[in-house]
Amino acid sequence: MQRELKKLTWTKIKNIVPDQLNTILLPVGTIEAHGAAALGTDVLIPEAIAESQAERLKALIAPTVNYGVTRSLYRYPGSSTIQPCNFTAYIIDVLNSYVDSRFKNIIVLNGHGGNNDALKEAAAEVHYRHRANIAVIHWWQLAADVTRDHFGQAGGHAGIDETAAVQAIDPQLVDKNEYDENMAYLVNRGADVYPVPGSILLYSEGEGFPNFDLEQARLYLPKAAEVVGNFIIDIIEKWKQLD
Repeated sequence: MQRELKKLTWTKIKNIVPDQLNTILLPVGTIEAHGAAALGTDVLIPEAIAESQAERLKALIAPTVNYGVTRSLYRYPGSSTIQPCNFTAYIIDVLNSYVDSRFKNIIVLNGHGGNNDALKEAAAEVHYRHRANIAVIHWWQLAADVTRDHFGQAGGHAGIDETAAVQAIDPQLVDKNEYDENMAYLVNRGADVYPVPGSILLYSEGEGFPNFDLEQARLYLPKAAEVVGNFIIDIIEKWKQLD
């Protein structure tokens, strides 16, 4: 079955939603610097997770929201941002649209930490207004244990986890030749820095540097995606108690 909403006709949606299918996955990211990985890292990963899990979740995949709230990395060439108020309002409209199309469960697959607060606000607003089932998934947080088990260390922004995930999607989107350890910055919770002095952000000293191991990368992404899929299955089952 075709899982991408944008490739289906309106009559098909009318016939299958919600009786045959009532869940939609909405990938959301941003465009910003990611060390030696592509600017679209935060878009590519949630898209890949959606594609890998849609069948088992009996879900459709909504068109991706490519632009998000970029703050500390905005100065890096190619990065883009949306003002938080505009982004929140936009996401509310998108969520309202899928509620009006009779989707019962809306799963936002977020690939970017800068979106977290706005997505939470938008999800809560639409839930309160429509009693819709909405979950905002921050994949790298759900997969943190997988990252540590698989690599033996914590990940980070453009770190070992994100870089591996992009390598697994398309090795040509990661350029090891552009990598320099000086790209990495150990985030200090005692300071907010604009622009942040590194496009690879690490959160545990000595951990998270990309290793560019393609075979390890190809094993990692399916594990991370499965954890996300398992979580979504669990919450949808529990939502049924409220019906």
